[in-house]
Amino acid sequence: MIQVITFDLWNTLFINKFYSDLRLSYLFQFLDKKQISYSFSEVKTAFASAFHFSDIDLVEINYRHIYTSEGISKLFQALNIKFSESDYKLIESKFEEAMLKDPPPLKIGVKETLKELSKHYKIGLISNTGITPGRVIKEVFRMYDIQKYFHLTLFSDEIGFYKPNPIMFKTALKQFNCKPQNAIHIGDILETDIKGAKECEMLTIWINDSFSLKSDTIQPDYEIQQISETIQIIKGIIIN
Repeated sequence: MIQVITFDLWNTLFINKFYSDLRLSYLFQFLDKKQISYSFSEVKTAFASAFHFSDIDLVEINYRHIYTSEGISKLFQALNIKFSESDYKLIESKFEEAMLKDPPPLKIGVKETLKELSKHYKIGLISNTGITPGRVIKEVFRMYDIQKYFHLTLFSDEIGFYKPNPIMFKTALKQFNCKPQNAIHIGDILETDIKGAKECEMLTIWINDSFSLKSDTIQPDYEIQQISETIQIIKGIIIN
């Protein structure tokens, strides 16, 4: 019997959207006001180096969350800037809240699916975050009027670890007081969403709307292309 349904965020509820250009614009304006002379190319290179987290071996650090503050420190070091606490907080705020200027669109069927499922099940969010923290994402949820459908939201910047670290899924199960076999997780990335949830013995639904290649080692319980298909799958699990 399914009691809890948890969702991933990016490319599951939201369409992926990137804010590097907006953050670079903020940074370049900040440097100009400080009369610190760098070319846009130099600033862009420093930014990319500071926030290029793909170079970090997350397995080696047990999927520890990398905070925006760490990237900003690296960025200022790369530009050889001596910054005040107020400067630091200003850039951190501008970087973290960039999404509020132009929120990512919801994927088709998200609001309708959440509305229907929340009538019968407890709904949760288990999301990795990048520069944008959970507090800002929750504000966007309120803008879209979908926060009301969630009984629980968990973000990696709040927990301190990224999926697939089991602490993300186990924390949700504990707070819901739910056994893994009574919970199902929905996400688009096999290596984080599906692997992480299955290793915690949860059921899984893989959203594969980009028709990605299947994995020989990570096998979701169900595969869909549209989030609205979740409703029929849940009904089918109960009937079976």
